[in-house]
Parts: sequence; C-alpha cells; structure tokens
Amino acid sequence: MRRCLEPCPFRRKSLVLCAIALSIFCFSKPALSQATESQSALPDAPSVASFAVGPTVAAPILSPHAPTFGERTREYAESVFSWQAIVAPAFGAGIGQADNAPPTWGGGAKAFGKRFGSAAASYTISETIRFGFAAADGEDPRYFLSQDRSVWGRTRHAVVSTFISPTSHGATIPAFSRFVGAYGAAFIVNTWYPDNRATAGDAAVRGTTALVGSLGFHLVREFVPFLNRTSQ
Repeated sequence: MRRCLEPCPFRRKSLVLCAIALSIFCFSKPALSQATESQSALPDAPSVASFAVGPTVAAPILSPHAPTFGERTREYAESVFSWQAIVAPAFGAGIGQADNAPPTWGGGAKAFGKRFGSAAASYTISETIRFGFAAADGEDPRYFLSQDRSVWGRTRHAVVSTFISPTSHGATIPAFSRFVGAYGAAFIVNTWYPDNRATAGDAAVRGTTALVGSLGFHLVREFVPFLNRTSQ
C-alpha cells in the first residue's frame, strides 16, 4: 500500500513545478514580444539584444561581439568550475536529503555524498549540452546584467533572460540551449537513478527544477554585487 501511495506527493510536486515554470514563461512572454519589436529599429546593430524591463523603457543587453569558439570554451570552463557548480548541486542534494529522494539512497553523510555527486554530474552534463547547442544555433550563453537598476527592472530582466537568449545576429530567440541542457541532463540522470525514480515524469520534474534554479542564480547575480560578472 505504501508503494502505491508513495508517488502521489511526487506527482503533486511535478504539477507545482510545471505551474511555476508556466507562470514564469507567461510573465516573460510580453517582454519577448517587446524585445522583437525594439530590435526592428536596430537593423545595423548585430550585437545588441533589447529586453523591455519597464512599461515604456527597453534597456539593452549589450554583447560587444559574437563570442568566438575560444570565448565559448572559456565560458563553459568557468561555468563548470565556478561557485555555482558547487552551490547548485549542494542545494539540490540538500533538498533530496530532506525529502529522502530517492528513498533507496537512505540518509546520512554517505547518502548526501551520493546525492551531491549525482547533482554535480547532472549540472556538468547540462552545461556541456548547453555549450554544444548554443554554439550550433548561435546563442550567446552569457548573462548580461540589466541596464535598468530598479528592483522591478532587474527582477524582470532575470526572468526574461532565463527563457530567451540573444544571438550573434542581433536577434532574440527562446533559450533552446538552456532547455535542451536542463531536460537532456534530467533524462540522462535516469540511467543511474533507481527505477522508481527514473520515469519521464521524474526527469521532467528535475529539468523544470533546473530551470527554476537558473532563474534563482540570475536573481543572485543581479542583486549580489560581488557576483556581478558577465556569465551564464
């Protein structure tokens, strides 16, 4: 009986996370539309992507130049050897430890180490997929701070930048590399997760959690001065 009832809370968590992601996307969609309109006035500015961060003001995200392969490689290396590469897996492992997920891994220091290792591997896989996909479709994976320094402007900018990306041609497109990286890694993780936590639904929850985590780190970069560097 316990086995039959156990997935129910997990499915509720899946629905909550999906609802959060949908709400965030709806929140960012108007900005994407305004960004596309604002770019039509900048046909000769291939390195500028404009994002609306207020009711009447569009603050540009300036990309000095399209990143070279060497710059992309350096950005990738910085992303997998950064504070975020430690904090994100540790946070995820802590959540898993508190929820005892997956249950077969148990509790204690050894279980936390297993969860941390799994989360760290997932993070690295996600960044690797994102690196390759962004190079293929021309996305600039760097995160550019908001030019509007108001609380609302910076918050909205962080949300929008999670779901859309500037390109080397001055366009803005959905952040395909981030989506593919987050959900691709989530499905790869299924290969070492216990069978009762290795379904497509489980992977969808992990991928959505990773996207929400990216938004959280964008907010941290906007509001924590010493972390304000141009990065993912």
